[in-house]
Amino acid sequence: MPNRILLLFYVLLSVVHLGVEELQIEWLILLTKPLLVSILAFWFWRTTGNNTSRFSKFLLLGLAFSVGGDTLLMFVEHGPRLEVFFLLGLGSFLLAQLCYTYALWTYPKVREGIIFRKPWIAILFLGYLVWILTTLWAGIPGPMRLPVGVYATAIVAMAIAAANLYGRTSSNIFWGFFGGVLLFVLSDTLIALNKFGEPIAGARFAIMFTYLLAQYLIAVYGSRLPLTTNS
Repeated sequence: MPNRILLLFYVLLSVVHLGVEELQIEWLILLTKPLLVSILAFWFWRTTGNNTSRFSKFLLLGLAFSVGGDTLLMFVEHGPRLEVFFLLGLGSFLLAQLCYTYALWTYPKVREGIIFRKPWIAILFLGYLVWILTTLWAGIPGPMRLPVGVYATAIVAMAIAAANLYGRTSSNIFWGFFGGVLLFVLSDTLIALNKFGEPIAGARFAIMFTYLLAQYLIAVYGSRLPLTTNS
C-alpha cells in the first residue's frame, strides 16, 4: 500500500471518529480510536524505516505510547468506565511526551537552537505551566495533583525542546512540527480545563480534532527532518 494512501486513510478515519464521538456510537468509538495513531505510527515506520537515528526511533516510540494512551483513556468513558484508566492513560502519554522530548534533544546542533541562544524564551512556556497549574489546582483531587503536575511539566518540556528546533531546520518544517506540538499542548489543556475546571461546550470535538491534527503534523514534519545527520 502506498504511503500516501495510509495518510489518506488516517485523515478519513479521523473524520469518521470525530463524527461517531459526536453521535456517541460506542462500538465505533472503541473500534476507531486505537486505530488512528496506530495507522500514523505504521506510516511513520514505513517512511523512516531505513533510518537508524535516535530521533526517528524515539519519535516512533512516542507514537506507540500515544496509541496506548488513546486506548486507556477511551476506557474512562467507554467499556469498563473506570477512573483508574485516566491515570494509566496519563502515564502512557507521559512516556510519549518524554520520548518526543528526548528525540528532539538528540537532533543535531542542539546548542544552536533558539532556546540555547535566547534562554528567556523558555520563560513564556514556564509561564503557561504556572498558569495551568494555578488555574486548576483547587479542582484537582489530592491524589492526582502530583501525576497531573508531572505531566504538565513534561508537555511543557516537549514544547521547549520543539521550539529549540528553530534555526536548525527549514522554516516550513519547523513551523509544521512546532505547530503540531502546540496543538498537542492545546488539546491537553482542553482536557485539563474540562475535567478539573468548568465544563467546556464542544470540548469532546475540540480535544480530538486538535489532538489528531497535532499527531499528524508531528509525524509528517518529523519524517521530513534531515534524520540521516543524527548521531
